Amino acid sequence: MRPGQVAWVKQRFVATNIRQGVREPDVVIRLTSASRRKNNEVSYDFRTGEYEAVCVDDPLLHLLTLPSRIVHRSEAPPAPLLLPPALLDTPADSDGEESEAGGAQDDLYPEVVSKDDLAKIDAQPNPFNFSERVSQTVRLARRNLTMQTEPAPSTTFTINVGLFDIFHAYQDDYTKVVQRELELERDKEKERERERGPAKPKQNLDPIVVVRPARQEEFGKVSLDLPGLRLAAVLVERMLNQNIYDDISQDFRYWEDGGDEFRPLEGSLLPLWKFHHDKSRTFMVADICWSPVYPDLFGAAYTAGDIGGPEGAGMLCLFTLKNPASPERVFHTPCGVLSLHFHPKHGSMVAAGWSDGTVVMYDVRSPTAPVIIPSTTMTGKHLLPVTQVVWVDTEPGEDPSFFSVALDGRLTQWHLHASALHPTDLLHFNIVDQLSASIPAPDRDLLDGVATCMAFRPDDASVLLVGVNTGVVFQCCTTSATHSIFRYPAHTSPVRKVTWNAHHHRVFLTCSVDYTIKLWLQYSRAPLVVLDLGGAVAGVTWSPYSSSVFVAVTDEGRVHVYDLFLRRCRPLCVQSLLQRRRVAATCVAFNPFHPIILVGGEKGHLVAMKLSPNLRKPHKDSKGADAQQLQEIELCKMERLIATANKG
Repeated sequence: MRPGQVAWVKQRFVATNIRQGVREPDVVIRLTSASRRKNNEVSYDFRTGEYEAVCVDDPLLHLLTLPSRIVHRSEAPPAPLLLPPALLDTPADSDGEESEAGGAQDDLYPEVVSKDDLAKIDAQPNPFNFSERVSQTVRLARRNLTMQTEPAPSTTFTINVGLFDIFHAYQDDYTKVVQRELELERDKEKERERERGPAKPKQNLDPIVVVRPARQEEFGKVSLDLPGLRLAAVLVERMLNQNIYDDISQDFRYWEDGGDEFRPLEGSLLPLWKFHHDKSRTFMVADICWSPVYPDLFGAAYTAGDIGGPEGAGMLCLFTLKNPASPERVFHTPCGVLSLHFHPKHGSMVAAGWSDGTVVMYDVRSPTAPVIIPSTTMTGKHLLPVTQVVWVDTEPGEDPSFFSVALDGRLTQWHLHASALHPTDLLHFNIVDQLSASIPAPDRDLLDGVATCMAFRPDDASVLLVGVNTGVVFQCCTTSATHSIFRYPAHTSPVRKVTWNAHHHRVFLTCSVDYTIKLWLQYSRAPLVVLDLGGAVAGVTWSPYSSSVFVAVTDEGRVHVYDLFLRRCRPLCVQSLLQRRRVAATCVAFNPFHPIILVGGEKGHLVAMKLSPNLRKPHKDSKGADAQQLQEIELCKMERLIATANKG
């Protein structure tokens, strides 16, 4: 039976079965309706604005249950409950069956419902599907959980594609792109012609004048005009070198030596790159300087022999960590280059000192036409090799200037003005015994010895330290008219290097040929610390990240790394420049941006090394500190070292 429809049993069917004597089973009539709700039905909630699943406990709706009205002869009830004889005698196929059955419906269930109640029920509207239009609202379209969004349009197609079809598809697309670009180029050319205006009429040539065709140059005799070839070659060369040294270029910032965990007060140096030039094996690396502007750029000065020895050709090379195979700039010189220094602000300006006494300023911005400004005899150049040059920071509007010391006994300041170098002598050392020269003018200060090195105080450019070949270190003031001098009895042999501490500006280091390195406090005649390396010390440099770490190299080719805060008597690391053979070291420089050092030596050896974690171990209080706090920590470390050294 369909939901909502009452099922009535035909009484004639029942009477016929009773008349034939067939016992029929009791029939119970239940009227039910299947629920329209589905298991995956959702309803829209106006409060949350979302569809929510509808939970249904019973899928069937119970509407009506009627007991059985079948009466058997063996179980005959009292007479009032028997069916009327008129119904039993009614023929099955009579035409009035419908009307008689309809008239007997009132007496079917007298004990359940009365005639009046049944009439009221028939008069009411359908109780199973009724709703008043006054209370009706907009019926929302219900969707299940898988149909909350509209499906995307789809199309089904099939096609067979081969290599021939793919090739022609790409070819057609490329042809369309090329044609589009050509059309755009034609439109641009037409716009340029409109902007130029009408074309000028061509002048008629004199028939006597013969216009000769341009001469065609043969390949190999004339340089080709390819301005972008150099840049392209440099890029390709860097790409090839980055592929060759990929393991070092990508990992040198992050690689750490795991062996440092098992040796707390020892470290190691990791060799990174070896920089060389085609002709560098015949030279010796005299000086190295990192650029303070570019982290990967440094310069190397090459000379044919020792300082003061026989003169020969030299060169100045600028290298970058991106291309260790060949230098970026190469400047060949008629004599050896003994020193160089980068400008603190302008990364393209380099000052160099030659073995013949010439000082040169290089502007290396242009790879093909660099600016070179040398000093000449007319402008007062040095007479003997220049041992060191140092740029000083000048105020805006002032001419750039640098200082130089040479074996002729002069300390000179050079001003760069109008593409020329103008010298100003500040100090003059007494070298009458060494050179058969006239006595210097009486307005100059006479100092014993020959200047070999110098260093300016980081926070005060007027304070200058000068080391001489007698082992003495002089401190002078460059701005004073009298050049007040303080004398440190530093060593017994020539001083090779003087360097100030970058964190504590009253502390400096000196190294000498007498095998020692000494730590000094300004205006103190006794050293704070004396270290014996067992060989002539070629150079020393402070670490830029720690006030107690410095690196020194000896003539035997050994690199010594010290941390005075952790251990004062012995170095944390002693390592040879080359493992297989001994190579004399001549200079060392610390990178101001990375924990990398450069060591130069004879036969053009130039090696970059990285310090292991134990050699650059930070202080325990430096974790999470800002720049100012780190500076205070480094000052406290050096102050503690000074206090303990004074007690001893």
